[in-house]
Amino acid sequence: MRKNGDTGKTLVLGLGNVVMGDEGFGVHVARRLQDIDLPGSVRVEEGGVGGFNLLGSLEGAERLLVVDVMMLDAAPGELRLIKAGPELREPGKQIISFHQVGILEILQMRELLDHEIETAFLVTRPVKLEWSTELSPPVQQAAERAVRVIPRLCQESFKEGSYTLCSR
Repeated sequence: MRKNGDTGKTLVLGLGNVVMGDEGFGVHVARRLQDIDLPGSVRVEEGGVGGFNLLGSLEGAERLLVVDVMMLDAAPGELRLIKAGPELREPGKQIISFHQVGILEILQMRELLDHEIETAFLVTRPVKLEWSTELSPPVQQAAERAVRVIPRLCQESFKEGSYTLCSR
């Protein structure tokens, strides 16, 4: 899904599996963004659980805002913005199959191709990761807040570090 044309320099990428409850947070947010007016410099895509397929989505993007769930030391439903940097890695993760490739590995590949993208993650902690197409109430509220805050984030430079944008 692309929003307002194909020329966006800022890509909002909603990740997750929509049939695993709160895991679908990023995709739910991307779908809700279809209903609001965003600047032409912003495009929105549902990345789902795309693995290597996400590499093509990054083409032409100068900034990337990844919307997803993350196991954080935070209350479920709290929104955090985390600026990506070299320290943002999954500790001890060994890739033994192409099906294990996630967004962090995709970003590393882009860097190897001399195309660094300013990246931040807009995340919340999930409550339930189980067969369901519904978000839990705290994550549902986080999705609503994310849709309100994303237009502003797309017009600002991502700040260094990790900080809370909205709590419940």
